[in-house]
Amino acid sequence: MKINKKNALRLWEERYGDAQYAADFHGNLMYRDAFGDREYVVYRGEAELYCGWNIHHIMPVANGGSDEKSNLLCTNIITNDEAEDKITFWIDDCLYQVQHKPETSEYQIVQLQ
Repeated sequence: MKINKKNALRLWEERYGDAQYAADFHGNLMYRDAFGDREYVVYRGEAELYCGWNIHHIMPVANGGSDEKSNLLCTNIITNDEAEDKITFWIDDCLYQVQHKPETSEYQIVQLQ
């Protein structure tokens, strides 16, 4: 799948339907209309929540991953920045690892701690 805004919004719709807000795998909030917008903020009480999002490769392209839909996730830009092109990575106090899904050719992100 070519990664552009049109296809990103299609992926959002497939994963989240018509929801305006959704949480990524780490729990960071995303706002549907803030694709690619690093500066989009909403306020919850006194907290500033950055809700811009983009497409994350579960298995990074640098490590042999593809642009197939099964290898793509919608993620908050902050989450994506933290994960980078790593197979094992920390976000806040959570350790994640990309692992092969049993009996498939697909990968998933698993929280280890």
